[in-house]
Amino acid sequence: MAHDRRSSPLDPDSYEDASIYVDAEAAPRVLGRLRDALGLVEDDGAELAVGPVRVEGEPNDYATGRRAHPFDFLQWPTVLECEATEGAPAEEVVRAVTAVLEALWRGGFKAVAACDFEHELPARGGIDRFPYPAPAPDGGAVSSGTGTWWKNLISPGKRKGRNL
Repeated sequence: MAHDRRSSPLDPDSYEDASIYVDAEAAPRVLGRLRDALGLVEDDGAELAVGPVRVEGEPNDYATGRRAHPFDFLQWPTVLECEATEGAPAEEVVRAVTAVLEALWRGGFKAVAACDFEHELPARGGIDRFPYPAPAPDGGAVSSGTGTWWKNLISPGKRKGRNL
């Protein structure tokens, strides 16, 4: 049971879902490129199976319709909702989400994961690759901040307009 990392009252990390924000239009195109990059042969249209994780692409409800700031991934136009099958071991979920992120990055996409386990993902889910600049203490030039400032803004899997 030591390797079973599903959510419990003693372990605040949940491995049930993750949202991956992608700075690209057209979720079906992103999924198609991801399908090719991962060498997946099945074609379920709007969703992929990566290990124990189902990946579904959709337009981001929080996208503003104008070009988002390069660091403001919460407004990037596409979101990939990753949902683990019930009982999936945490290590397999982390491995699957890692594979998705790395395939997106290799394909030239900007992508950042928002989930309870992003600290276990490469580049902390991508936030280290695309850090939000924080104002310098003296009010001068911006510095690169890598905190999880956005965690209080949105909870993965609980986006507006989504019925759970």
